[in-house]
Amino acid sequence: MRILHYFLGFHRQGGLNRYAADLAAAQAAAGDDVFALYPAGGWYLPEKAAIRQKGKCRGVHCFALTGGPAVPLLEGIRDPAMLLDCPRRLVLEEMTNFWRRVSPDVVHIHTWMGFPEELFEFIRSSGAKIIYTTHDYFGLCPKVNRLRPDGTVCRDCNDENCSQCNQFAPTERQFFLRNWELLIRLRKILLPLKQMIGKRNPRSETRSDVLDVKPFGLLRERCVNWLRQCDVVHFNSPVTEKIFTDAIPDLRGVMLPITHGGIRDRRKEEIKLSSPLRLLFLGPTSPYKGLPVLLDVLHELAELGLQNWRLDIHGGVGKNQPRVVYYGPYQVEQSWDFFAQSDLLIVPSICDETFGFVVEEALCCGVPVLCSDRAGAKVLLPSEWIYSGADGLKENLKKILSAPEILLQRKKLLQSECRFISMSEHVNAMKGIYWNQ
Repeated sequence: MRILHYFLGFHRQGGLNRYAADLAAAQAAAGDDVFALYPAGGWYLPEKAAIRQKGKCRGVHCFALTGGPAVPLLEGIRDPAMLLDCPRRLVLEEMTNFWRRVSPDVVHIHTWMGFPEELFEFIRSSGAKIIYTTHDYFGLCPKVNRLRPDGTVCRDCNDENCSQCNQFAPTERQFFLRNWELLIRLRKILLPLKQMIGKRNPRSETRSDVLDVKPFGLLRERCVNWLRQCDVVHFNSPVTEKIFTDAIPDLRGVMLPITHGGIRDRRKEEIKLSSPLRLLFLGPTSPYKGLPVLLDVLHELAELGLQNWRLDIHGGVGKNQPRVVYYGPYQVEQSWDFFAQSDLLIVPSICDETFGFVVEEALCCGVPVLCSDRAGAKVLLPSEWIYSGADGLKENLKKILSAPEILLQRKKLLQSECRFISMSEHVNAMKGIYWNQ
């Protein structure tokens, strides 16, 4: 089978790219002819879009799309015309030459960010099957994660609300520079400088067009049209399935949890609990990940006398407190060591997370999880390991801290029952979706 994946590139981090890159590499290792197309930036904005071959990575033939539509990530889109009326179109000859090289049976699209409208129309006319995986909400939400600037979840995407949320988004040239592969690879060097300078505060900025309402509805209409034309919409969790089908009631698809290449049985024979209990939070300290809620709940429980815990926070920076330790940013490979030292992973997301690999990673290490019902990876967990809202989190943690043997029972359950998915199993499942749908 010849498979073309469109995602943001092997050089980027994040769950979307890790899944797409690992899936593509695993399919190539299994004998398929696999190709990757990703949007590329640069230090200047070119006059026209083009597709350039970039060699191979992990057995996958790579192509870069230069000069295409902006890739906003979580920054948002200031003006929909930036995407809807992008002047740098792929000409027919460019797309035809690219298609001759790849000739895919299946085009697997992992995000609409940076995807040219003319390329979608070309693919439809080619007869190749189109699969879309719901890793993000771009198209329904210009800021990708359905969060307002104040950190609350947006329940009503309309022109006025989107205009307010996206008013401070970068310019098109800024997007193109930020998507420059060389700059992305240098992020480890540039990160300390960024932290030293600090983040800009949108609340302190003013713009003359704050109240200008742009036609964001046209972006959503295009996304809806594309989704309806896909041969298969692959929902990676019940959370994304509900959000997309609520927005598009007639949308049909297949729900299949995702995984990545690092998922394998990492359980240890020894089953024990630490004293005090080692609680683990992995991820950024941004409010939408729920860390402030978790800290408030733990402090309330400590005031009630439940102090037999320690919270290790990896991924964000903060001021250490009694029983709370911040370790800062980490490399993905280090996370396995964190799980080995933990008794419970807590995923307190208040946003609608499309999946959340940390849940699956904890399970394959034999670590129990307490998970918000907002996280898509809850599909891997028994119902008693899932909670709703701050009150639900408090109730569950109070029960666990009052009777730590609950965690011991959960660890024993994980020792006898595997609830994670290997990449080889997932490759076979996706092949079934490619062929049978």
